[in-house]
Amino acid sequence: MSLTVYGHPASQPSRTVYWACFIKDLPFELGKLDQGNGNPRGQIPWIDDDGFVLSEMSAIVCYLADKHRWFDLYPESLQVRARIQQFLHMHHSLVRMATVYLMAPHVIKPLSLGERPENPLSLSGAKLFQEAFEHADPYENGGRIVTTIAGFLEQHYFHDDSPYLCNTETVNLADLACYGELGQFEFAHLFNFSPFPKLSRWLKAMHAISHFDTIHAYNKALGDIHNEPNTNERFLAASQAGFQAIAQQQK
Repeated sequence: MSLTVYGHPASQPSRTVYWACFIKDLPFELGKLDQGNGNPRGQIPWIDDDGFVLSEMSAIVCYLADKHRWFDLYPESLQVRARIQQFLHMHHSLVRMATVYLMAPHVIKPLSLGERPENPLSLSGAKLFQEAFEHADPYENGGRIVTTIAGFLEQHYFHDDSPYLCNTETVNLADLACYGELGQFEFAHLFNFSPFPKLSRWLKAMHAISHFDTIHAYNKALGDIHNEPNTNERFLAASQAGFQAIAQQQK
């Protein structure tokens, strides 16, 4: 087995990489994070594909799709690929903010993690998380931001003839990346998508994608973190459940 994926089931970008591999039956090993980091920025996910090391979620899934000719997840049409790339280039500065401002304050802030070393290569990241954590009402503030994101996607990324982002016939890489950020709120009870009918249709369609339960075992175990605040013990148990589900699927 030549492909090793280094990530964590609590990491939204990691779940995207795991999910793409499982959908396409691509064997991979789970890398141990204490063996160093192949991402120069010190982040996950990253992969080692028979000696070729690559980081950043969008780059990873596009590379794997190109290498293994995943034309369902990443269609050959130049214009369809351009739409998917448009979303992926935008993802980290728009949809990713849903995690920063709504999910992270409810998952990470309650944990006793102590002081974390600053990452000078994260640039705006630390400032954004600090802003989200220090807000007087993270639920209201994060909900307002997710509402803006949801409204944008509802208006610009869905069409009547397809439930998927970018108007593809089947699920694509943009869907997997987007669900990593927005789908988690279904489990966490942090946001109500019912005012957005196209997004709601998309969420339902994503539940039918193969290996959904495996990829989201962590989220299911973590559960409602709006009404029941997170704890160290709960986070560790959910992480273990996530890793176990992925390892079991690999057998």
